[in-house]
Amino acid sequence: MIFHVKNKMISSREIQLSSFINEIIKVFSMHHHKEMEEELKFFLNDNDAILPSEEMIRIDFIPDLKYSLENIKGDMIRFADYTAKISEHVQWHVADKVPEFFEGGYYFSEIIGDSGLVPSKNIRMGLYLQNQNVDYPSHAHEAEEFYLILSGNGSWQIGDSWFDAIPGRIFHHQPGESHRMITESEPLLGIWIWTGLIEGRYWFIGHED
Repeated sequence: MIFHVKNKMISSREIQLSSFINEIIKVFSMHHHKEMEEELKFFLNDNDAILPSEEMIRIDFIPDLKYSLENIKGDMIRFADYTAKISEHVQWHVADKVPEFFEGGYYFSEIIGDSGLVPSKNIRMGLYLQNQNVDYPSHAHEAEEFYLILSGNGSWQIGDSWFDAIPGRIFHHQPGESHRMITESEPLLGIWIWTGLIEGRYWFIGHED
């Protein structure tokens, strides 16, 4: 489907991704994360053409993804259709910066960023899927980070504090702040965003070198 806007032709897939980002902006606004709201707005205004690439891999090869997509419900239902369609056009990666025992514990993709659907040097955003019964060890990075939980549940540690990871909750990690994510019987699906020093260091707590 093709739409004409201001004498430009844009595809329905462009509108899909723009609408998806606009929904994220609404959630961050509701939770009073003004800086992230403004950064996403700036990104949209600075990118006229937002067009997903061709499908990179078959998503049925990713454990728990179909289940997690189908379980986007409640207040997060606004993201269900967008996320399902975008998940077919991003390039998914298996965990590669983690200890050997954790290999395959999570999958991630970039929607915005060097390997994303839209390039950006200032922000990275993508989808994150942590499989069930996985402990993502305490780690940190120089980039500032946000997570918006879409489906599933788990336990989330930031510094010495623990929180329930449930749909609709936003987790904010300051640069260098340690965090840990644990799932049990349910996988966890979310949107992640990096800003600031996105090319900076990443380390596991206790293994800073």
